[in-house]
Parts: sequence; C-alpha cells; structure tokens
Amino acid sequence: MTTLTPASTPPVGTFHALQNANFRTYFIGQLISISGTWMQNLAQGYLVFQLTRSEAWLGIVACAAGLPIVLMSPLTGVLVERFPRRQLLYSTQIFQMLFALLLAFLTATGQVQVWHIVGLALLLGATNAVDVPARWAIVSELVSKEDLRSGIALNSMLNSGARVLGPVVAGLVLVRFGPALCFFLNALSFLAAMTSLTLIRIPYEVPPARSVDPLAQLRAGFAFVRRDEVVRVLLLLALIGGAFVIPLLQLMPAFADVVLNSPEEGFAALSAAQGVGSVGAGALIGWLAGRLGFQRIIPLATFLAGAGMALLAAQTSVITAGIVSLFVGFFMILQFIAINTTLQLIVPSEYRGRVLALYTLSFTGIAPFGALLLGLIANAIGTPWALALYGVLSTGLGLALWRRAQITDRVQRRLAA
Repeated sequence: MTTLTPASTPPVGTFHALQNANFRTYFIGQLISISGTWMQNLAQGYLVFQLTRSEAWLGIVACAAGLPIVLMSPLTGVLVERFPRRQLLYSTQIFQMLFALLLAFLTATGQVQVWHIVGLALLLGATNAVDVPARWAIVSELVSKEDLRSGIALNSMLNSGARVLGPVVAGLVLVRFGPALCFFLNALSFLAAMTSLTLIRIPYEVPPARSVDPLAQLRAGFAFVRRDEVVRVLLLLALIGGAFVIPLLQLMPAFADVVLNSPEEGFAALSAAQGVGSVGAGALIGWLAGRLGFQRIIPLATFLAGAGMALLAAQTSVITAGIVSLFVGFFMILQFIAINTTLQLIVPSEYRGRVLALYTLSFTGIAPFGALLLGLIANAIGTPWALALYGVLSTGLGLALWRRAQITDRVQRRLAA
C-alpha cells in the first residue's frame, strides 16, 4: 500500500505482505474459510426467505447474530489482549464448524425451522464477537511495521474476495443441490483455517496483558476513545455505515425475489457483483490513498456508498442491479478499509485490541439491528423505498458528522506521524 510519508520513503505495494510466508499461509486459510462463511450466509438468507416469505425474518436472523457482538464486544476487546490471538482463533473456528454441521444436518433431514436458524445465529454471533477482533489484531503479529498497511488492506480484502468466491460457489450449489450442501461445505472450509493457524509462526507476538485488572483495562479503553476525538469520530462513522449500509446485504434475498423476480440466480449475481466491487476497493486502496489520502477517501466513500444504495432501489433488472451493486460494494468496502486502516495506524498498540473490538461492535454488531429495522420498513413501505431511505440516511448522517467534527487535517497529521 502506498504510504503517506515523504516521497523519499519507498512505497509499499498493497500486496507486499504476501511475500511474508506466515502471512501468506494465514491469508490462504482464511480466504477459504471466509468464502465458506459467505456461502452459508447466502444459502441461509435464501432458506429463511423461503421458509417465511418475510423481509422482517431476514432482519430477525441478522439481529440474532449481532446481539452477542453488541453485548460482548467491549469485554472481548480485553479478552483479545489477555490471550494469544492464535489460541482464540482455534477455539472460534472449532465452534463455528460444529454450528455449520448442525445446520447442514437439520436442513438435509427436512427438520429445519426458522427458530433453529435464529438460535444458531445467536451462537455464531457469540463466537464472532471474539473471532473478528482477534483476526484484525493478529495481522500486526504476522508482519513487520513496514508491511502493516499492506497486511491490513489484504486482511480487509479477505472478506471482499470471499464475497466473490462464496456467492459464486453457493449460487451453483444452491440451484442444483439446495442449501444443506452449502452449509456442509462451509463446515469443511474451517479445516483450512485451522491448518493455516497450525503452520504459521507468530514473529511479532504481543505478550498477553494478564497482569492488569480486566475491569481496569475495560475502563481505560473507554477513556481512551472518549478523549481521542479522531478515533471517536471514525468509530461513529463505522457505526453509521453498519446501521444503514451493511444491512443492504441482509435484504438482498427479498430484493432479488420481489423486485427482480430472480430469487436464486439474481441473488447470487447481486452478491457476487458486490464482492467484485469490494475486491476492487481492496486492490485500489493503496493507489487511492497515495493520491487522495485516507482523510479524503473516508467522506467520499461515505457519500458514494449511500448514493449507490438509493440508486439500487430504482433498478428492476438483474443486469443493471448487478452493475449498481458492484458500485455499492466498491465504495462500501473502500469506506470501511479506510476507517479500519486509519484506526490501526493511529491507535497505540496497547489499546489496539479494545479499539478493534469497538470497531467490530460498530461495523458488525450494529448492522443486524439496522437490518431488522430495514426489514420492518420494507414490509411497511416496500423494499425499494426502504433501500432508498437507508441510502439517504447513511449519506446525510455520515457527511454531517465528518463536517461538524472537522478532523480532515488531524487525520492527515496522525497518519503522517
């Protein structure tokens, strides 16, 4: 990734961290595993809508996955700083594999009901409350400081790339074999992640902070965020995006079915298009950061992601909706990669686990509640109008917050320090 340091400093490309064997092994294992997760997400959304024919139930399932993250994230930030990240990731992968196997069994035997999916979503959310900040934090232990920006960008691209591979495979499997096989393949994908975690070394491991009282750690983390306005505004922007942009992903099964009249192929096409846009954002973030700087990318991406959502609401064909979905996916992930990278670069290492846990709360934990409200609104006024409303709210609130805080210059100075 291109740096914002003086021109005399050699630029580090976005993909430079892949030259590190440890990071490369970790990256491949996580790419396979997260692709399986996105395969399950797509099949699960399809299954929920087929069982209920309700946008609201899509939101309820998403809300069940987010509730544990909201309740646990502040505590898991402390947990990530008190235990080895690899050990935590082993544990979460095992539990998530078991949940996927159970869902595959229930679906294959025809016993699955929507309350089964809600219950498993709750359990999965509890593991994700630990898994997500641990995955973010372990990057700084695998690569040198010079490769940290590249590692962060590539770690962000993992999810984006998986959103291409997962939905493409899921679309093929779903149409031909049904959702049960998607869930089973997801269970197998966790073996790749666990194998990679076994093979890697952790050359820059941060010693666990077990000598500090955990409640004191928790209070210190909140105090740091309260007094650092730049960090606070970035977390609030992530919260706005999580509340109003990310829920678009949960409503896609209903949009593809009700608006595009293509519940399977259309849904897979929209998900894959968003994934392609997301991968493009990850690939170009270094080039864009070198020319615009993260302090300009963040408000620009905030505006264009919301505007793209409003534009998507007006589409009625799979082709045009797919094009707009690619646009939305690009700017949505561009915004979150820029926020995440900026946070990891400006936050001191002793606070990184706690701040990333709050970022997970903002980005991942709040999204399901936004999805629930979006589903209820869609039931009341229709899916297109609900999407348009969320797009306008995301753009308006995000830009108003950035303008009021006036932190553009401070972000630039912190990144250049």
